[in-house]
Order: sequence, then structure tokens, then C-alpha cells
Amino acid sequence: MRILVYGAGVLGCNLAHLLYKSKKNVTLLARGSWYEEIKRNGVTIRHKFKIRNTNEKIRVINSLTDQDFYDVIFVTLQYTQLESIVPILNHNPSKSIVFIGNNTSAKGYLDLLKEKNVLFGFFSAGGQRTNKYVDSFYLNEMTIGRIDKSHESDEWIKSIFQGTKMRLTIENKMDDWLKSHVAFILPFVYAAYYTGYDYRKIRKDKAYLYKIIDSVREYYDVLKELGYEVLPKSDYEFVTSKKIKCYMFLKLCCYTALGDLCVCDHAKNGKNEMIKLNQEFRELLANAMVRTPHADVLEKYIPCK
Repeated sequence: MRILVYGAGVLGCNLAHLLYKSKKNVTLLARGSWYEEIKRNGVTIRHKFKIRNTNEKIRVINSLTDQDFYDVIFVTLQYTQLESIVPILNHNPSKSIVFIGNNTSAKGYLDLLKEKNVLFGFFSAGGQRTNKYVDSFYLNEMTIGRIDKSHESDEWIKSIFQGTKMRLTIENKMDDWLKSHVAFILPFVYAAYYTGYDYRKIRKDKAYLYKIIDSVREYYDVLKELGYEVLPKSDYEFVTSKKIKCYMFLKLCCYTALGDLCVCDHAKNGKNEMIKLNQEFRELLANAMVRTPHADVLEKYIPCK
């Protein structure tokens, strides 16, 4: 199976690394000086929490032509970059496309790529990319699937990752799942901007930490009123019946590098993506009657541009 990972940021490099070390036929698409660096020296990842580095000579290209065919293309670009590659994907003969990452408009991409088999996924990885290496972590976990509740792609998905250590959760309500994920992360992102990307500043502010938790719950309640299912279901419990456990998780983020890797780094390096996700999510909320007083206060700290 020929696999292309389209995008060589934190997500793309970690996904390519995982597939490559499992002997998959994987190619990575990178651009500019980063393409030259990978072509010359390979993909170098400094793995946080594992205290080790890896360097692999993964096949790399810098463009996708209408002559290139892959059995599956994983798109790991930031959300703000997705529309720009739709024409490229439409002109390419590859039929199966999987968008990996944040997305509030999954159905819209099905409409833009009508001739393709389009799926969506979320790969648990975080960190940042430098000029020479990727400084990050990943959890060997991916939630992936369709948005139409159909199970027709389940076995195909499993075949892609057969022989890898990836722990798959196949979810065929990915539009609901992705909207739920944005509802969960946005209040954490607001806190990143409020603190200047330093969660340590709020580590002793119990009231503020609980305001983050209550904001997530408010956003979840809005989604429920609009007819979306909050997924995974355990996340709703995390901010309602298990608030103390959620609070302790937040404290852990504030006292360790976990907050930087999971939230602050991406809030800083992907600011345009966060602004767009917030804008689209708040437009969605405008259709609901549920009030979001805690989230409204925190949301004021997101940058305008």
C-alpha cells in the first residue's frame, strides 16, 4: 500500500515516523527549506518523555502532481491550509483522502471532494518543529473514520495500520467528534493566550482553572442542544461528574511541560488556525439558545489576527 503523508509538521512527521518504522511504504510531502533538510539529513524527532532521538531517511517529495498515485493520502496540514490543496487533491488520481487534525467543517470537505473517498482522523501528538528537527511526543493513538455512520471503511482502515503500534478508535461520526474536540480545546487555548503561553501563571488560580472546565461544559451543552453527540462520551463526564479529576489534570498541565506540548506550543505556532476554529465555532454557537457566560469571558483573550 502506497501511503502519502501530505504535510511535514509535528503531526505529519510523527505519523510518517510511526508508519516508516513499521516498514510501511510511506512518502512525506514537505516544502521549502524543510524539504531540503529532510532530503539531505532525514526526519529527526526528539521524543519528549522518552529521552531519545530518531533519524530516518523517509522518502520525501515537495509537490503532488496529477501523475502520482497513492492508495491513501493523509493530509496533516493546519486547518487554515486545507482549502488551498483541494484543487491539487481533485486533480490527483488517488481516491482515498484522510484529513488528520482539527476541523469544524468536515461535511464541507466531502462536498469539495465529491469524487473521493474522504475520511477524517485525529492523531494524538504535540510539540513544535524547528529548522532541523521536530521536538514532540505522540501517544500511538488515532481516532479515525467517516462522518456518515457507515462502517464500510472499517476493515480498510485497519489494513493501513496493520503491523503498527497505533491504537485505533474507529469512529464513524467524525463530524460530531471533531466539533466536540474543538469545544474541548478552545477554552484551554483561551487560557494559553491569557497567560502569554505560560500555564505556570495560573497554576495556583483555582477559580480560573475551574472557569476553563465550566467553559468546556458550556460548549458541550451547546453542541447537544444543536443535535450533535458529544464524543467521546467520557469527555462530557470529565467536565461534569468528574470535575475534580479534570481539575487535577489541569494542575498537571500547569506544573509540567504537558501544558506547553499539548496546548501552548500549538496555540502559539498555529495562531491562525486557532483564530479560524474559534470564529467558526462561535458562528455555530450563534444558532443555540444555551448561554455560555464562562466561555464568553475567556474567549475575549483570543487574538484578532
